[in-house]
Amino acid sequence: MSLPTHVAKEMDKRPSRIGGMFDDITPTYDRLNLLMSGSIDRRWRKRTLEMLDIRPGDRVLDIATGTGDMALQAMATNGGDIVGIDLSRNMLRTALTKWRKGRQDAPYPVIQGDALNTPFKDAAFDMAMVAFGVRNMIDIDGFLREVHRILRPGGRLAVVELSIPRYPVIRQGMVFYLTKLMPVVVRLQKGDESSYRYLCDSIITFPSPDVLKDKMAAAGFTPLEIRELTLGACHIYLLEK
Repeated sequence: MSLPTHVAKEMDKRPSRIGGMFDDITPTYDRLNLLMSGSIDRRWRKRTLEMLDIRPGDRVLDIATGTGDMALQAMATNGGDIVGIDLSRNMLRTALTKWRKGRQDAPYPVIQGDALNTPFKDAAFDMAMVAFGVRNMIDIDGFLREVHRILRPGGRLAVVELSIPRYPVIRQGMVFYLTKLMPVVVRLQKGDESSYRYLCDSIITFPSPDVLKDKMAAAGFTPLEIRELTLGACHIYLLEK
């Protein structure tokens, strides 16, 4: 199945544009995510955290922390000292609201910033994780190099990201869902249709797992495990510096 004709070869992923887009969709983001994923994303995050194996005392950077789901899930189940970074101020405000309501004992410092140019020193973190955020990076290679810089030797990076399945029937079904059914859900929930169209396009045009694996190796990472989930609709990449 070929890509929809409206998908541009070059998408606008400038940090200012991505941050502004997520600022705009923050009020409906969690609700629409629940409706569109059926909560399966929670299971994907759980698998990712199990693979990353955060221990108490580990310093962990949650990249594209968004409304805090990955960080809060890690705090509740794994421990570790979690720091969040995201482009969107509104997303971070929501994340902190959820953290306060959850009465988490662990601190949750967050920074509004660009993951391609973080303020952290070399080897500042034991681990890093990013859930569904790599496809929004304007420069994936540069992002991977930056994460490699801020991890200590032997540190680990876990990436969980959506992908287009390699099996033809499943691939056709996912593209149909993204391009035909999801816009209906967004419209009914009064979401921002153009922003969610971008999010769908970002999945469709995202590099294949094989291409992403090569990029990770080029940045200096050693892949420890790559796990395919839900018939290829999602992949988890566990890497070591």
